[in-house]
Amino acid sequence: MSDRCIVPADNPIGSSFRKAISSCKMIFVAGLPSSGKSLLLQQLTILAHQAGRKVHSMQWDSARRVFETGAWLKKYPETDNVTHPGIRKAVGLWVRRGVERWVEEYSAQEDILIGELPVVGGRFVELLQQADDSAENLLKSDAVLFFVPVPTREMRKVITGQRAKTFANPRNEQETKDAPIHIVEGEWLATRQLHNRWHGVPDVPDRDREYDPGIYIDVFNRLLSFRNSEILNVDRKFAIDGSAYDRPVEVRELTPSADEVQAAYHVLEMLYQGSAAARAADAWAEY
Repeated sequence: MSDRCIVPADNPIGSSFRKAISSCKMIFVAGLPSSGKSLLLQQLTILAHQAGRKVHSMQWDSARRVFETGAWLKKYPETDNVTHPGIRKAVGLWVRRGVERWVEEYSAQEDILIGELPVVGGRFVELLQQADDSAENLLKSDAVLFFVPVPTREMRKVITGQRAKTFANPRNEQETKDAPIHIVEGEWLATRQLHNRWHGVPDVPDRDREYDPGIYIDVFNRLLSFRNSEILNVDRKFAIDGSAYDRPVEVRELTPSADEVQAAYHVLEMLYQGSAAARAADAWAEY
């Protein structure tokens, strides 16, 4: 995999990325699966490295796996490739303090954190929510930017088709852990139904399964209403050599320590008894 950036500077996405890398401490790519997040994260990483930044990464799967130790996974088991809501909530209880700690530890201008926020289902959604804590001023500052890649209908089909191919014939270990197509479709449906509920529109299964970029934008603009954000129009395919998960430059991963995992589970079980953790995770968009 070459460390050459394939998103040109005169492309709107390339232009936005270069501007953000020159001015931001943290950049997050938020959005649905099959929206191009992985490739854009890779390209941000390459551009940041080329700009002389020391790149740190935070991704949902890497953080989540640290929480999935034997005893906790037995208590909060995965079902049909979906992480248990108790684990999702525990990760969320860690993440705000996690990024704040990272800024304290890596205060040099050259250090930059580039993260992935799946959001739907309560995956790192806590970074979008307002809270009365010391992380809030940081997350709403101009030093933090949230990108939301929104594919056109045509590009959504291209990306989903590519996901099906790489899931069947992975070129990188991470591709074996991609959400299966039925999960991709389920997360879109959850997004559409969230839009329906907010706007008082009845659910219509056949209609709601159809991807609609306008609805995607509407939902994520509302979810990101407390953050500096930018919608990225994904209207073309970028030719890539290798996997979107390949890391051709040095990257340091931000994940919780064992003590932080235990602390998050301790808070989880104090705040949420019985099925309350599942209800809290399932209410991820109610803020």
